[in-house]
Amino acid sequence: MKQNLTIIIFFLFTCLSFGQNLEDLDSYTVDEFYKKVELDRGTLDEDGDEIEYVYVKTELDSGDYKIDLTDGDGDLYEVKDTNIFIKFNGYFGYAGYSTECILKVEYYSSTVYKLE
Repeated sequence: MKQNLTIIIFFLFTCLSFGQNLEDLDSYTVDEFYKKVELDRGTLDEDGDEIEYVYVKTELDSGDYKIDLTDGDGDLYEVKDTNIFIKFNGYFGYAGYSTECILKVEYYSSTVYKLE
């Protein structure tokens, strides 16, 4: 019995000491999610200029995701290796080629936590 208790206490201590607490990380509130949609060749915008894609507002399933963010067009940030883009309520800063993050998607709001 004492050995089992020791193992349980050791396991809990290990989880608590090595697990990362999200509240200790820089956090950024998501304004909207967008999906990049490729358009047919020859599609024009309102000025008659050819465009290759548009960003369409979308929703993501609730959950926690480990993502890499990169800089996108304008105020958008790309979730690397996907067609999903994020716009933040405030300033996120330079993501460069890749910034490791945790994306927490909840029904009422979503937050990105920088791991670096």
